[in-house]
Amino acid sequence: MKNKKNKLSNNFALVMLGLLSSSSLSFAANFDALEQSQSSFDSLEQSLPENAAGKPSILNSLQQSEVDSKKDRYFAVLNLLKQNKLNEASTKIDALLKQSPNESQFHNLQALLEMLKKNPAGAQQSYQKAVDLDKSNLAAQLGLAKLALDAGELNKAKDYADKVLAVNNKLASVYLMLANIAYKQKNTAEVERILQDGHEKVKGNLDQEIELVNTLGRLYVLQKQPEKLLVLVDDMVKRHNGDTRALSVLAGAQIVNTQTDLAEQTLKQIIKQNKSDINHRLLLIKVISEKPEKEKEVLQILEETSKIDANNPQADVYKAAYFIKLKRNPEALAVAENIEKKFPKLAIGKLLKGDVFLSDKQWDKAVEQYQKVYKIEPNTQVLFKIADILQSQNKLPEAITLLDAESIKDNANPAIHFKLATLYQQQNNLSQAQLHYEAILNQQADNPLALNNLAWLYSQQNNPKSLELAKKAYALAPDAPAINDTYGYVLLKQGQTKEALNILEKATVAAPKDNDMQFHLAQAHVANDGKQKAIEILENITKSEQDFSEKSAAQKLLGQLKAN
Repeated sequence: MKNKKNKLSNNFALVMLGLLSSSSLSFAANFDALEQSQSSFDSLEQSLPENAAGKPSILNSLQQSEVDSKKDRYFAVLNLLKQNKLNEASTKIDALLKQSPNESQFHNLQALLEMLKKNPAGAQQSYQKAVDLDKSNLAAQLGLAKLALDAGELNKAKDYADKVLAVNNKLASVYLMLANIAYKQKNTAEVERILQDGHEKVKGNLDQEIELVNTLGRLYVLQKQPEKLLVLVDDMVKRHNGDTRALSVLAGAQIVNTQTDLAEQTLKQIIKQNKSDINHRLLLIKVISEKPEKEKEVLQILEETSKIDANNPQADVYKAAYFIKLKRNPEALAVAENIEKKFPKLAIGKLLKGDVFLSDKQWDKAVEQYQKVYKIEPNTQVLFKIADILQSQNKLPEAITLLDAESIKDNANPAIHFKLATLYQQQNNLSQAQLHYEAILNQQADNPLALNNLAWLYSQQNNPKSLELAKKAYALAPDAPAINDTYGYVLLKQGQTKEALNILEKATVAAPKDNDMQFHLAQAHVANDGKQKAIEILENITKSEQDFSEKSAAQKLLGQLKAN
């Protein structure tokens, strides 16, 4: 059984992607991520009091020249914050507040700065000051709502959001905030209702519509109802006469609905209207590169795209990746080396060279390139590539040593803890694996994958806490087969045989080819006096050519059942 949870980490990736895409960050794309600057600042600009119907701000009450001067300085600081130039922004904000201490919007800037510095108490103080100076400061009200949401004070967050809604019901950001609150309350139906209501209210303002439609789209994909997104987007495209922004959303909707031919047509329509559009060309390449017959067209579009902006390496990056996919590694290496030569300060050329060597199974050369990348831009993706190569070379202790060293530097990184936990499991060092799963849960108490894997470890130690963790993981991700399997197996071990059988049947329906899960189902049938059904399952999986971690245990149980 010791390899079972390693398998889970792969099977569960898509489930986790779904969970993450529907997280609080997604449902409040603007004010739920002030530390991720762009979306926050866009919302702030949209929510300025002068945009609120019938609610003129202090700025609009001043002489126009003074208004323009203040706005110019305001947006100049916003741009500094967008670029994460916090020290320079702080100096300018201090000067603005010294000159105009009663300007509510300048206190918004101070609050944004505090958010970026991870200082919620300071942000709270500045937002409250902004509201005290101007009750119609919608950005400040939403900022306070975001802080309350982060603190788990959902009713308080809703009160702030409702105040914004009462002033202006045509702001996408307020509906995203309310949807986020409903999501935290695990009320998916209310999330959908709020987003649909918001979409109706903002119709006519395409940018606002797109924010809400995109969020609804993530919800529908998570609910496995992507076709509902198409209905919304088709209507939006018609109402906005084929605006390229609406067409862009349509292409995305067509892609998630696997309508690749239609997506290709839509993307070509967008590109036709804007010959210098790089992003949609690259998306088109991504769509058609899955079709072998489109190879010549893909390379032609890549060549055209690379000529649009000589200072933009994206097209060449795609070209190198495409050559790797085609196993044309010498050509891929030539492109990667050219990128490295043109952009020596960027890590991307070295990363692509590493990918070429990895494709060629030149492990040492790949590690060398990835180490150079990691030195320039430390990130877990590259770190894990290095660890995976070491693991494939049967150098598991070296991989663990590498990750342990990085974990000490970044002890709050849950991804590193998870990777270490799975490697320790492969070493059968369950005590160390347990420590790293517990470290994740200390930061993210509702991480279903860590809960699930720790429940499995506890079950191997006959620790009764395994049921509590498995049940919580199941509540968070009830449709994940691997989580169903763990929960059902723990129930079985703790004598709750009927419920275990129901849960394990659910798991095997979702993952019928997973023989480890089938073995657990057979055990549950035995516990429920279903000997014949258990024999049928065991005969099927033991005859299979597919190897699985509990095959010997399945063969032993089959022999025992037949003997009796």
